[in-house]
Amino acid sequence: MANTRYLKFEGLNKTAALEDAAPLESMVSDVLSAWPHQVSSTPPDDPSFLTIRQAEAGRWSLVTEDAPDAPRIWDSVNTVCDLVAEMAWERLRSDPELLCLHAAAVNFDGRLVVFPNARRAGKSTLSIALARLGRQLYTDDFLPVSIDAVNQTSLGIANGASPRIRLPLPQDFSDAFHTWADQDRGPSNRQYKYLLDTPIAPHGETLPLGAMVVLDRQDDLVEPTLAPMARADALESIITQNFARTRHSGAILKSIDVITRHLPIFRLTYHNGEAAAEYLLTHPDLKALPATRLSELAQDDRKAPLELLDLSAPEFASAQQYVQAQGVTETQAGDDSFLADGTGMAIFRLNPISAAIWRLLEEPTDLKEVVSILASAFPDVGPDQIAGDCEQLMRGLAEARLIVPSAFKVAAQ
Repeated sequence: MANTRYLKFEGLNKTAALEDAAPLESMVSDVLSAWPHQVSSTPPDDPSFLTIRQAEAGRWSLVTEDAPDAPRIWDSVNTVCDLVAEMAWERLRSDPELLCLHAAAVNFDGRLVVFPNARRAGKSTLSIALARLGRQLYTDDFLPVSIDAVNQTSLGIANGASPRIRLPLPQDFSDAFHTWADQDRGPSNRQYKYLLDTPIAPHGETLPLGAMVVLDRQDDLVEPTLAPMARADALESIITQNFARTRHSGAILKSIDVITRHLPIFRLTYHNGEAAAEYLLTHPDLKALPATRLSELAQDDRKAPLELLDLSAPEFASAQQYVQAQGVTETQAGDDSFLADGTGMAIFRLNPISAAIWRLLEEPTDLKEVVSILASAFPDVGPDQIAGDCEQLMRGLAEARLIVPSAFKVAAQ
């Protein structure tokens, strides 16, 4: 009979189950030492959100509650990585009011500077380099954010997970950095190493958001530069890195819209993460950051209808007249607009031309009429290109449930 241990982490409604996994339990306790948890051999009332059990020699099988027939087989380090990622999702299921950003966050004098994720941007390495220089690390991967409309605040919440650095370390980092990482007692494999000796904020500790820094890592050698960033580009970056999908998309859009209106937003262009950390450490634009006051934020308790997640939108019909759906949330950022559909499932970005088509759809309109109007407005553009672009946009709007057949809207009223 398996010796099963149930780990109940603070802030999570359900447990993680470990079957005959004493060596892995020890690693989990080390990596999550700043995230309080209790261990029990008594099965909980509710099923565990995941179960980890032994697979072949030296490897583990991780099975989630929502995909019991799809085990994921990993070595010890990658199993812990997967566990931490699933804990982020369970954190949201346990408190659906949270936003959760795929981002690193570092304490700059009592304010959180947030580094949203982007592919190959180096957010974890940069945030760890800042921690090595003495800045308190809140997270190198995911940041729950509490949006309080009553008190008009946005607070980042430390998750208590030790940082994980990608291996091999960049060759152009200093010998001192390499030695510092090598001497850390954390577990590692060929891909990652957990850094257990790097001080982090304990789970549940909060700080106000202070600034957003979007990373633009260059392959060419460049000196680090920090410059203000266009809000529309930052808004899209932050929206796409939010994964609190239990919240209504309109509530997400409103919250992120207000946050980006009040936070200073920068783009960091850099090549070497260690040099960039030294550059940011005492940068004047990141000093004495004010606490964000979200004066325009109203309470929005809408939830996304999770039963619609796996349902396809009705098939687009080019001859059908379409009209804007009810309950769409819209916000403007520069020349672009962002839309959240009334069902709470999608967020959509419109450029100025797309926005013009969106305005046409305030009244029942079919694809042919949209193409005709755009062709008159842009006589120098080929008709085939206009027709293709218009159809692609309207199909996208229909799939996102932002436009509906006009007969459907009339019936719903």
